[in-house]
Amino acid sequence: MAAKEIADGSSPIDEGSDPCPICLGPIFQESYLDTCFHKFCFNCIKRWIRVVSSKVSKKLSSVKCPLCKRENISIIHNYDGYSFDRHYVDRNITDGFVLTKEQRYRLQCYYTESGFLADVFDVPRFWKMKKLLQPNRWREAWLRRELQALMQEEDVDIVLHHLVGVMDSFSTRIAQRRKQEARSAETNQEQFKSVIAEAAHPFLMARTDRFVDEVELFLASGLNVEAYDAIYKQRLGWNNPREIGAANEAREEEEENRRTRATPFLFLFDEDSD
Repeated sequence: MAAKEIADGSSPIDEGSDPCPICLGPIFQESYLDTCFHKFCFNCIKRWIRVVSSKVSKKLSSVKCPLCKRENISIIHNYDGYSFDRHYVDRNITDGFVLTKEQRYRLQCYYTESGFLADVFDVPRFWKMKKLLQPNRWREAWLRRELQALMQEEDVDIVLHHLVGVMDSFSTRIAQRRKQEARSAETNQEQFKSVIAEAAHPFLMARTDRFVDEVELFLASGLNVEAYDAIYKQRLGWNNPREIGAANEAREEEEENRRTRATPFLFLFDEDSD
């Protein structure tokens, strides 16, 4: 599991997962494109960007993923459970909005596998007991932080109020149904996730489904933001991120000294080749 790999201070060579789509070897220095989240060796995807850029006359500000063709403006890399770096396609671009430590931590959570806290928070019981109808005074603060981390923008008020309005409207409909027709907990759960996904997708794109899962998990927890974070970090083993980062650096240096690079194959094809 990705969560376990981060918690254990995983090696920069990820031999247990799918190979890099470019070099077809084990992924070295794991990195992600920022929109589609497809994973590559860091140097492989950088070379891909250089090849694509060399084929056009004007300077690119984004590049299509070699797998799904979605536009991406940067590569997310060098994350250790505490911080990460961004390599922009347009090197003149810098981060206008600097993420806080807690926002960075939350963004890292979206790179782990979904559902690993299912044994901690009883989501089915949350729906069976209709706890969605109970007020949650921490909901907006948590949503604001998630949106800022995922969108990497400070001003997310419009999106926040849109999502809160959708949630409140859905809760109102459930309350009205209690007096009329009863629907199963599973039906309410599916419909909630569907309407939230529809509302969030224009803003979060490829990250929408995971965001919806995280919304459900936070609401089901019934905890405030600080308590929720404490359980999340404990499960991920991120309570001492500096030690994890130091372990990653040592492993990276050791592996880089003995790893033989594979020849990248995807570079043989044009960007739009199928």
